[in-house]
Amino acid sequence: MRRLVTARSGLVAGVLAALLVTGACGDSTAATGAAGVVPEGAPITIGVSTVATGPLAINDQVTKGLNAYFAYRNANGGIDGRQVELDVVDSGGTVAGGATSVRQLLASDPFGVFVLSTAPFTGAQSVLKNDPETPVFVLANGSLVKAAGLPNTFGMFTDYTTESFVGIKTLADQGRKKLALVYDPTIGEDAAKNAPAEAAKYGVEIVDVPVPATTTNFAPVAQSIAAAGADGIVFQVVAQSIAGTMKAVQNSGLALPAVSYSGQLNATTLELGGSAIEGMYFSALFPLVTDPSPAVQEFDREIARLAPDAATVLGILGWNTGAMIEQAVKDADATGELTQASFMTALRGLGGKSVGVLEKVGWTEDVVSSIDAGRTDVFSLYQVRDGQFVKVGA
Repeated sequence: MRRLVTARSGLVAGVLAALLVTGACGDSTAATGAAGVVPEGAPITIGVSTVATGPLAINDQVTKGLNAYFAYRNANGGIDGRQVELDVVDSGGTVAGGATSVRQLLASDPFGVFVLSTAPFTGAQSVLKNDPETPVFVLANGSLVKAAGLPNTFGMFTDYTTESFVGIKTLADQGRKKLALVYDPTIGEDAAKNAPAEAAKYGVEIVDVPVPATTTNFAPVAQSIAAAGADGIVFQVVAQSIAGTMKAVQNSGLALPAVSYSGQLNATTLELGGSAIEGMYFSALFPLVTDPSPAVQEFDREIARLAPDAATVLGILGWNTGAMIEQAVKDADATGELTQASFMTALRGLGGKSVGVLEKVGWTEDVVSSIDAGRTDVFSLYQVRDGQFVKVGA
């Protein structure tokens, strides 16, 4: 695996984005004193297993957002006087790469580790089980993080199953009675297993329509939806599959309301879907990058300066991970000592609070496997109107 980025301390406010992806490897981990205490003013190193190459390289926008956050904070005094440094290794988006990259990062004794995407986290689990003291942030389906059973892991994205429940309720509230769950088997098996019982609460029936990410002919998908007599669609698939299915449904003469999870709340989905996804709903926990709130405007201003290609939903997710790390460090410092243990206690205490761009962190003291912690009430709802996402409710 190849180390890609180290966000060194002392970055100045005018640093160019190009400087954020160069530099020496992580050779300055957070120095710890007695009982693992991080001395006042000592730097903090976060190891990042990113996906900079391969078909899932879009996830590297998360790392760029995180890097930009700490470049900005470091240039303005750091966190309680501490500089934060990133040591980034590319996993290539594979299971094997996840294991190798995390093993390499842990060898440098970082304060914490961030693992991006499903396959690398799957591979990294066997390595992480041997280091229960290091806080681990994960960008993956919350169901996967929960199933790993690692007490030191914190899910930074949503639980896709919970989001399917949001979709079911949205369409049930519109009087729909039979919903097609169109899902990618690699990410939606848990939703397919649990959606029927959830739908039954509203007197709604679920019809499973598995659609692998490799699907290119969507006419049979539309035919399956029509044959089942579905009057609405809940999606858990990639943007290409949303667009292909909705176009095929439109071509068949059907007009069905649909809801997707927040992973596809981006410009690519709008471009691919065109008029076929007009009126479609999307659940979301993270706000759009165009949101007028002061926190999002701060992100928009700084990301344009430091990493303009990360001015995306994924970029804002990375940025907000930085905000959550900062808040937990401050809260731990307030107890008198910063250790990995006090830091993780502080992270669990962020649940219900407004942190960064999030109006409410969904975590509870007991559930931190997904940023929503299995709660549907922390999601917002967007609808495509005139080719744009418009917030229509919570």
